[in-house]
Amino acid sequence: MKIFTFCLFVVLGVAIVSAAPADHEIITLPGWQGSLPSKQYSGYLDITKSKHYHYWFVESENEPGKDPIVLWLNGGPGCSSLDGFLYEHGPFRLNDTTSPPTLYKFDYSWAKQANMIYLESPVGVGFSYSDDDADYKCSDDTTANDNMLAMEKFFELFPEYKQQDFYITGESYGGVYVPTLAEAIIKNNDYSGAPLQGIAVGNGCTGYDSGICGDKKTTLDAQFFVQNTAFLSKDLKKELNENCDWEKPTEISEGCDNAMLKMSEQLYLIDLYDVYGECIDGDAGKALGRQYSKAGPARAKHLLGGQWTGNEGPSVCINSIAASDYMNQDDVITAIHVKKQDFRWATCGANSKWMYNRTRPNLPRDTYPLLNDHIRVVIYNGDWDACVPYTDNEMWTSGMGYEVEHDWHPWFYNDKTLNGKNRQQLGGYSTRYNSPHNFTFITIRGGRHEVPETAPKRAFEMLRRLLQGSQF
Repeated sequence: MKIFTFCLFVVLGVAIVSAAPADHEIITLPGWQGSLPSKQYSGYLDITKSKHYHYWFVESENEPGKDPIVLWLNGGPGCSSLDGFLYEHGPFRLNDTTSPPTLYKFDYSWAKQANMIYLESPVGVGFSYSDDDADYKCSDDTTANDNMLAMEKFFELFPEYKQQDFYITGESYGGVYVPTLAEAIIKNNDYSGAPLQGIAVGNGCTGYDSGICGDKKTTLDAQFFVQNTAFLSKDLKKELNENCDWEKPTEISEGCDNAMLKMSEQLYLIDLYDVYGECIDGDAGKALGRQYSKAGPARAKHLLGGQWTGNEGPSVCINSIAASDYMNQDDVITAIHVKKQDFRWATCGANSKWMYNRTRPNLPRDTYPLLNDHIRVVIYNGDWDACVPYTDNEMWTSGMGYEVEHDWHPWFYNDKTLNGKNRQQLGGYSTRYNSPHNFTFITIRGGRHEVPETAPKRAFEMLRRLLQGSQF
């Protein structure tokens, strides 16, 4: 009898501790040979009767029962977090030399360090949908609340992970999604998800009245091109330096504005998101760069006033060709347990009824002080990005009012892949501030707007230090 009771306890205990939804598990993926690198789940988080948020969960390849949980959010608004999964730090990369594209293993997957959640947000983006068209009217505030409900629902479906450390990461307009979700969790005494320990925001926006994504035109991108690239003539650089006040980026004189217009003539086919990369824009023969901005509508508006008449730049290049060709396959849609939508999935794409209203004016003023009092905050910037250049994030982080603990300095990491030796390499530069949880700004050398796409090793190291509490 005692043996039976013990066995029953063990069986019930396993059922209680490990409750991952079996019908959400991905068994195989088209274009991938063999077993998956780790268990993966995909399906819907039904946060209300009408809202269905698509998630893709990748268990850690290391120790899933001990490793932290990391949520990833891409921006837009209107861009899918599967952009991060397919192009940045998921377990695979796309082989675009085949038709349809196939998958190959990615050596710097963040799932080697953490259990990764990719959430398509807000509702109406990607495979996330609603049964009520009224739900497609989204805002910064509805998105923050929905994302919190989605995380609570996730940990309800996966209670075995509820006691592990939780981090939120994201980029671009995710610079609004990430801190506002963290704020919602911190302020909610009834939050039922895993304990939030920190956030990391890459090349992030900070509100409609703040920085380069704000409604006011700034000189922050001009400053980036003048001070960091060889794209402009020395005479134009001199004109920009003489007419633009880099310390007051929203106060633009007529001379500065005229010089910035001249600048656009020298930046044609310089990719806004990757100034040293190739400009590839589109999906299925349609350009995406002029339909969507990864950093909010104001950012697109301020590029030549939103008007392209010829060979001006920087050019806005969003390449979704391989990802779209892969994700729109019927057998992929079946494998990941999602509902086929009435529009073609793309890295940036949403339901035709979807609308977005920016409601947060200034996150450095209104939100980050609370976050810095409660959790670790790392703000990072790829130094090849002109969409939200490091000049923007360096400006607002230095303007928070914190005493500098460790001023601008290089940070290094060890690369074991160079000629079979463990060689020290430059990761970027960092400034750390005196705050309860070491508020930190860093640059990542060679990182585009989507940093892990061009600087995977350094992004991997950034994540390691975030999760382990190490300094830069």
